[in-house]
Amino acid sequence: MTYKTIAVALDTGTHAAHRLDAAVELAERFNAHLCGVYSEFTLDPRFYYQAEPQHRYEVSLQALCRERHEQAEHAFRSRLLTSKVTHDWHANEMTTGAALYIHARHADLTIVSQHDSAEHDAYFADRYPDRTIMAAGGPVLIWPRQHARTPLDGTAVIAWDGSREAARAVFDALPILHCAQQIDIVTMRPERTALHADASDAKHLSNSLERHAIHASVVELVVPEESRVETTLMAYLQSNQANVLIMGAFHHTRLREAVFGGLTRAVLQDANVPVLMSN
Repeated sequence: MTYKTIAVALDTGTHAAHRLDAAVELAERFNAHLCGVYSEFTLDPRFYYQAEPQHRYEVSLQALCRERHEQAEHAFRSRLLTSKVTHDWHANEMTTGAALYIHARHADLTIVSQHDSAEHDAYFADRYPDRTIMAAGGPVLIWPRQHARTPLDGTAVIAWDGSREAARAVFDALPILHCAQQIDIVTMRPERTALHADASDAKHLSNSLERHAIHASVVELVVPEESRVETTLMAYLQSNQANVLIMGAFHHTRLREAVFGGLTRAVLQDANVPVLMSN
């Protein structure tokens, strides 16, 4: 298994260049076709209420959309000039909606940005990676806001809870796992509880990966009573200098996650390494 088509969501935000570099690197390594997908810009309707009346209609919506589109396309095509990766560009700058999701369903891997509320277009639906994860139908690699190392050639951490979503993520990540130097299958259990079933189940996963010529170690983390699961996992990623985290997304329903929080949402907000998620 490998990735032969990679889609990357692009925009005029401050993190787009790093995300594009990551996409090109992965496309080169896997000899994949790269689809640049423009994350459409439309003027926030709040502009017409917040702007001074005399300036409210000075900005042409069509001109502003075209300018943003051209900036993103120029960045994409300029970056690909120095690469032999085959590529194409997809954009419909005057509409909003599910363009990214449509192209994600044609791709083996989709790359999006970790949400950043400070970005000027942060309120757009496709700037929220959770929506892409739920709609893509395949693996989504969330690239962190800050600069990150390649997800290849280093330490890959699998967050394993035995769920359907976690299993889907692991096998969607096989191309990345084949490139890793070290793979840790991490299970977590609360302090003062007996051996968790996920730990023994993780050994079966390790055996399955061995049949793919992928060696993985099983690590059980004990979560202190005063800590949260996500805090323990994040600390492990940092202390082991992980290059990528692989995990299932939204084991609980999105409504339950939204109300009560959860590991998926915490990772989407705070992870400082690339995260491959599947649902």
